[in-house]
Formats: sequence, C-alpha cells, structure tokens
Amino acid sequence: MTQEIDSLKREITALKSKLVAQRREVARYRMLSSVFQSATQPIALVNTNFQIISVNPAFCKLTEYDESEIQFFPINAMIAHHKRGELWPRVQTSLEQEGHWEGLLWNEGKTGTVYRVDTHIHSLDNDDPDMANYVFFFRDVTQEKETEEKLAHRSNYDLITDLPNWNLFLNHFINALYTSGQKGSQTALLFIGLDGFKIINDTMGHTIGDKLLQEVAIRFSNTLSKETTVARFSGDQFTAVIPDIKNDEQTRLAAEATLASLHRPFDIENEEIHISCSIGICSWPGDGDDVETLLRNADSAMNKAKESGRNTYHFFTPDLDAKAQAKRTLEIDLRKAVQTFDEFHVVYQPIVDLKTGHMKSAEALVRWHNAERGLVSPDQFIPLAEQNHLIVPIGEWVLEQACREIKGWSDQSHSPFRVSVNLSSRQFREANLPDIIKGVLKRTGFNPNQLSLEITETLMMENIEDALVILHELKAMGVRLSIDDFGTGYSSLNYLKRFPLDTLKIDRMFVRDVTSNPEDAAMVSAILTMAQSLGLEVVGEGIETKEHNDFLLGKGCQLGQGYYYSRPLKIEEFNLFAEKRAFRTKAK
Repeated sequence: MTQEIDSLKREITALKSKLVAQRREVARYRMLSSVFQSATQPIALVNTNFQIISVNPAFCKLTEYDESEIQFFPINAMIAHHKRGELWPRVQTSLEQEGHWEGLLWNEGKTGTVYRVDTHIHSLDNDDPDMANYVFFFRDVTQEKETEEKLAHRSNYDLITDLPNWNLFLNHFINALYTSGQKGSQTALLFIGLDGFKIINDTMGHTIGDKLLQEVAIRFSNTLSKETTVARFSGDQFTAVIPDIKNDEQTRLAAEATLASLHRPFDIENEEIHISCSIGICSWPGDGDDVETLLRNADSAMNKAKESGRNTYHFFTPDLDAKAQAKRTLEIDLRKAVQTFDEFHVVYQPIVDLKTGHMKSAEALVRWHNAERGLVSPDQFIPLAEQNHLIVPIGEWVLEQACREIKGWSDQSHSPFRVSVNLSSRQFREANLPDIIKGVLKRTGFNPNQLSLEITETLMMENIEDALVILHELKAMGVRLSIDDFGTGYSSLNYLKRFPLDTLKIDRMFVRDVTSNPEDAAMVSAILTMAQSLGLEVVGEGIETKEHNDFLLGKGCQLGQGYYYSRPLKIEEFNLFAEKRAFRTKAK
C-alpha cells in the first residue's frame, strides 16, 4: 500500500510539473504572440513552401493587405514584378543552402505601390509544412534610399540642366579613354561655349537664362549619340566626350550636328531667343596625354572658333597650344606685376576744344612695361585681366594714380582740370563700386567734379535697372558720367535718356572713314543730333587728320581726341603739353 501511495505521489508530481511546463509554454507562446502582434517592425512567418502562414499588423500596414487576403500567399509574389526574377532566385538559394539571407528587396503593396525593404530572413528548423519554417523581418527604407539617391544624384549631376557635372564627366572621360585604348580607336572631346549667353542672362533675367540652358542641354543630348557623354562644364560651357572614334570625319559630323541643333530659335516664356555656340575639338591620342591637357587644348580651340566669328568649330592644332602657353606665361607675369604695380604707369591723351584747340580734359590710360617683354600692348593684357578678374585691382590703381597725378598738376597750375577714367565691365559689376570710388577720392583729395567715369553703352544695357541704380549713386557723389564707344551698341534715344549722363564719345570706328564713307558720315550726324536732343557734351575719338577735325566741327561736335592733337603722354610730357593749353597742329 505504501508503495502504491508513493507511486501515485510521483505521478501527481510529474503531472503537476507537466501542467506547469504547459502553462509556461502557453504563457511563452502568448508572450511571443503579443510581441509578434505589437512589434512595429513588419514580420511574416513562412512555411517550407515559402507560403505566408502568419503576419503581424505592421506587415499589413506596410503592404495594405489584410492577413486573411495573403494566407498561404507565396512570399516571393510580394516582390515587385520587375525585380522578382533578379532577386528571388538568390534569396531562395541562400535560404536552402545556408538557412538565412539579408539584403534589399523591392516589394509591391496591394495598391501597386513599390517600396524598398531592408530584409532579414532566418530559418526556424521546423520541417512541418503547416508550421513556420522561416521568419521574415522587414524594415521600410524607401524614403531613406530615395534621399541617398538624391544626394548621390546631386553630387554627380548639374542642378540646372541635369547633365553630368564635372565629377561624373571626369569618370566617363577616363572610361572612354580606357575603352579607346583597348580598341585602338580614338576619343574625341568637344568643348562647347554658348555665344552671347551672358547678354541674354543679364538682360532677360537668370530665370530665362537657366531655362535656356536646360533647353540647350536637351538639344545637345538628343543630337549626339547615346554613347556620347554630354556634360555641363561650367556657366555657359558644355563638354561632349565621344568614345571609340574611327576618324576625324565622325567628329566633324558630330560638331556640325551640334551647331545645327541651335539653329531653331527657343521659345521660353513667350520670348523667342536665338543663340549659337562655338566648338573646340581635340582627340586622344594625339592632342594630349591626360584629361587636363585635353581640356586645355579643346578650350584653346574653342576660343579660336570664337575669334573666327563664332557659330563654328575648330580643331586643335599645335600652334594653338603655343598661343595658350604664351597666354599662360603672360598671365603669370601680369599677376606678378599686379602685386606691386611697379611696372605700370598711366598716360594721358588730351581732349581738346575743336574750335580753339585748347585742352579741356584728358583720358587716363594704363600702360604696362615688363622688364623682359618691354611695353605690352593693352590689347594683349587688358582682355586677359578682364578674364582673370585682375582688371578690378588694376582699374582701382589707375583711378587712384590718375586722381593723384592730375590733382598734383591742378594744384601746381592753380587750374582745375578734368580727367576721364574707363570703368571695365567687371569693375562696373562690383557691388561696392561706389564705395571704391569714394575711397579713392578721399585718399587723394581729388574733387569729384573733376572726375569723369567712362562706361560703354553695351555694358549699361546689359542690365538697365541695375545700371541705373549704380549710375545715380555715382552721380550723387558729384562725378561726371560719360558713355564710351557710342554707336557700337544699342544707340537708342529711349534708353539713353534714362541715364544721368554728361558726355557722349563717338567711337573711333565711325570717325576713321567719316569723310569717305557716307554711312559713317550719316551715323556721326545722327549721333550728334541725338546728343544735342539730350543736352550731352560730345567727344569725337580717333581724330587723326584735319579732315576728321573739320567734319566733326562742322556737324556741331564740341570736343575731340586723337593723334591729330596728341598721342597719350606720360605725366611729365603731359605737364609740358598742358602748359601750352592752346596747342595747334602743324596743319593748322
């Protein structure tokens, strides 16, 4: 009896333990179920046939399916159709061989929305086909990936045109060179500069300018072959890399097609815009051993195309490289000279009364005498200074030197005297130009009324409203304003009457043939009539003969300058000339 009781006790204890274990298992199951249901991460339980047997609410929210709709639904059918054939075989093979897989899947929801999920899959070591054999964990990374892609796109593509930028262009260029090297062919580089884009951008606004760049980019891309990489290099410049070229004729045809793509006008915001381009061409191998050299040589060829009249193309030649090298060494010397200004001096060309020959004022002009080069022509270094922003410090130095030297002469002679100083386009666009002028006048003590600033009409017309603001600021300081090289730009009375001008200078190109060319004579007469209607003082430039002088005088022109009266003089020579004040030429 005692043994039976002990056996029964053992059975009861074992039963209790089993019940406790079952309760614990139920509790554990309930806990896991609760975790499964409340998890914010989408989870799917999948059987050995890769069918869904259970999903949590987060999965339903992500996919927009109810659990009942996808019971025993093939899990691979959740992958977007365009990615399924690529992704699922790799996933299935990894699960069957290694029991786990992780990576990025492109899934598709109930409404067709495609989203990307960072996916982790683990085997549960359960062979029962009705039970979960795999657990899929998903994390929606769609927005995260889109942000990454946008950042990557931004680092490789131009924000305005969406063409490859320098980074991607360089990568494609190097690949093209490698491919051509492997095939024994050539790679052509087209360096494309838009003609006159700056005027369009300044006069019509940057919004239209940006849209024009976008439309130009589309035409270039549609015109050139799909193997060609078209990129926006900078500003209004583009590049095109054509790989695997067999001969120059292919390149020539590509350049001609690129030029022709801009023949049709652009319709942008109801404005009809015409623009052309100039193209420089070089090729590898032959025109350079590296990307930097090839770009530099193609740029030289493009500049040659612009010098040849624009709207054309030019192949690189060794003499262009020599010119480019000479230009670079000239720039180096110019930069050194600007550091001290010891090699610069100012010369003055008298401006005289055409009736009396008395000197009324003078134009200040800069000269550069390099120790090795000798006297460097302004036609050489002024455009270079403009391109490299050196014209701003040079212009300020000329202005201060002229004010200082003419003040010294005026103080010594007790005769106030006016001097004219040219403002370059870059100087005029400097936001602090009025402050620079004020600073020079303050440092030199020069009377503002004795200073005349010369600005070209084309420069004023590039952005009329901004020009008006600057000119009125300068005028308020007391300086005189002169429009230089008149007749070469817009020459519109409607525009000119808005500007606070004092003087108008007739460009020398009209004066040169005024006695032999009826068109030039008519132009000069029209300019003088316009100036009289505006109450402007007129200076005729480039007077070299008595006939020039007499013609202008007869048409009512008051003042003139040119070699008929005097070449530009150094300050010492100018002082001697100025003492005479009533100088006459031998012809008189």
